[in-house]
Amino acid sequence: MADSGGHWKTLAEAQKLTQSLKIPGVFEEDIKRNNPIERVTIGQAAGTGLKIEWLREKTTTEDAVVETGIGDQLSWSDDVEYEEKEMTLRRAYIQRKLDHYVEGIYSTYNNYEARVLLESEKGLKRKLGARLIYADTTYGGTPTQFDGYHALAAEHGAPLATPWAAGGNDPKNIDANEVGLSLGLLRMMIDEMKHGVDEILAPFEIIRRMDAAYQEKGFAGLAYDSAGNMGFLTMGYNDIGKRVLFWDGIPLVRTDYLVGEEANTGTGSSTDARALYSATKMYSLFAVKYGQMMLGEQNPGLQFAYGGTEGQGDLYKLVRFPELEDYDAGGIRLVTYGAVLLGSSLCLARMFDVSDVAIIV
Repeated sequence: MADSGGHWKTLAEAQKLTQSLKIPGVFEEDIKRNNPIERVTIGQAAGTGLKIEWLREKTTTEDAVVETGIGDQLSWSDDVEYEEKEMTLRRAYIQRKLDHYVEGIYSTYNNYEARVLLESEKGLKRKLGARLIYADTTYGGTPTQFDGYHALAAEHGAPLATPWAAGGNDPKNIDANEVGLSLGLLRMMIDEMKHGVDEILAPFEIIRRMDAAYQEKGFAGLAYDSAGNMGFLTMGYNDIGKRVLFWDGIPLVRTDYLVGEEANTGTGSSTDARALYSATKMYSLFAVKYGQMMLGEQNPGLQFAYGGTEGQGDLYKLVRFPELEDYDAGGIRLVTYGAVLLGSSLCLARMFDVSDVAIIV
């Protein structure tokens, strides 16, 4: 029996006269790291239009250059074409009731509306982060979604299955064939990113394999290995001093938003969106070049465009409802319109159906 410390028969009796201290706020347990919406370049669409259009180069004047001899007749040609691209901003929202009864009870230790707003904003940003990768309206997705990274990469063309596959398959869209990450394929994919690469976005499972390849081999072995198998892997620090792994100088960014996916899905057929894991777990990684398409042709990289907001730079519009009909409550709504834009197809590449096994050189 616990001693009360004096006067009361037991400690339990003493505790009946006390009131517990309620620490304000909520400590996070459900955490996802490196949300793509917080990494991608963003731009606010001007005006009230919800559709954004741009042109991609389809043919150039290179083939129109004619080599001729002295005295030959010169000819005129007209052959330049452009490919029109467009993306419609899609709406996403979250709304919550603010019960006046609950607000009255808890106003003494917490700001009820601020707490709901904070958690609603977290949910909206996390949904957008997942949609940046997995949203799909072209390949069997839904018309309420834009095309995310998987769908945009599938538009490049039929996946390249191996380095020796027949011509016509796009090396910016690589099918790893359910084996480990191939460094040869990774080199090929990076070479095809002719505007450059800002980062390689990959799940923790795959970058852990890269960590093992780097750390367990040993620094000296990496530096002086005659075969040079892992020489492109280096360890360094990012802008905030956190340790990060680099591949040929390109940061490998771990994200919880790339998750286990179902094998042999998202290959580019009209009804084949990339599916989440259900039977055979595989992974994907993306090479990304970010840009500012709203500024024009000199910035062709990946960007998230949004509109329908009121303030400059606001990702979402906040709507307050002082009183809800049939409820003793008010409410708030967070709503945004957005879509992923890819100016040039040379600014995004993917490798999919990568298995969580040892790296292949």
